[in-house]
Amino acid sequence: MKNKFEKNINEEQIKLKEHIEKGELKNVYLLYGPEQQVVKMFRNRLLKALMGTASLDELKQDMNFSLFRGNPIDMDALVSIASSYPFMAEKRVILVEHTKAFSKENEDLILCINNLPETTYIIFVEEDIKDKKGPFNAVKEKGITCFITTQTKDVVESWIINTIKANGKRISRAALDTLIMRAGLDMLRITNELDKIIAYKGDDQDIKTEDIVALVSVEPEEEVFKMIDAMSDGDTKLAMRLYLDLLELKVNAVGIIVLIERQMKILFQVKDMRDRGFDEDTIADTVKDIRSYYVKKYIRQAQKFSMREIMECLDDCAEFTLQLRTGAITGNMAAEYIIVKYSRHADRR
Repeated sequence: MKNKFEKNINEEQIKLKEHIEKGELKNVYLLYGPEQQVVKMFRNRLLKALMGTASLDELKQDMNFSLFRGNPIDMDALVSIASSYPFMAEKRVILVEHTKAFSKENEDLILCINNLPETTYIIFVEEDIKDKKGPFNAVKEKGITCFITTQTKDVVESWIINTIKANGKRISRAALDTLIMRAGLDMLRITNELDKIIAYKGDDQDIKTEDIVALVSVEPEEEVFKMIDAMSDGDTKLAMRLYLDLLELKVNAVGIIVLIERQMKILFQVKDMRDRGFDEDTIADTVKDIRSYYVKKYIRQAQKFSMREIMECLDDCAEFTLQLRTGAITGNMAAEYIIVKYSRHADRR
């Protein structure tokens, strides 16, 4: 039985989704909460509804789009842009992310929200809103606020079933379990997978386990991420089991070494930037191979390794790659050596 608070949150998200689909767009939105991948999903849907694309690279080329990110925010610039009319277009759109501007003392932001021209649309994105007065109330009165909490497995499963039902289809319990096992609780990915599955089934109503196996792949990169996580915790047994799972997925040992090296390069960049004080959004934007909604996981994993360990592992990967070319060592020997060595590193920390 879901409590009233959880039920209301889910209804709030459903209401926002329906609101976007109907094109009943407000001039100001506030999306916030710990489930940042879902926050990003709704942010992208709003951007696409307003501007025709959710690509920030494309939007940054549009003179009627502005992005404010990080703390402190340049309030004078925001107010100036928000009060300006669009140039040869119907809308001016402003995205304001993770600025921590929502405090009751921010009178400038309150006035900005209350005096928006009909042609200006602002999307605020935050992780946490501690002060539910001032600007928060201004957004609530003029637009829409939506708190997006971490989704439980039950909530995600219910959402999947309802989405499939709305498209005139059914999914078996076994197929649902397989989908969750392969895609996890990442609602952004699940949305994309469901679109693919529903299109694939056509007029066939029943989604079966074999459909999920055929269409929803297990990402080798994600399995390597889990394996390195086990290594960082000193859990050699789990790391080896995940390694064997990768072999069963037809990823050869040489490919696994390449993926370990790639992951360690990402962790090197993440750790270096975090140590120099960069925030999560800057890291996500700078490190090309990182998925923005996984940035917290990468930061946590990077913190488990010292910079010396990361660099030593990269050296080992490079050395083994050379030895593999000359036939001095097999791929399995090299991969297993790295897994055991850096799991034992964790034991000695």
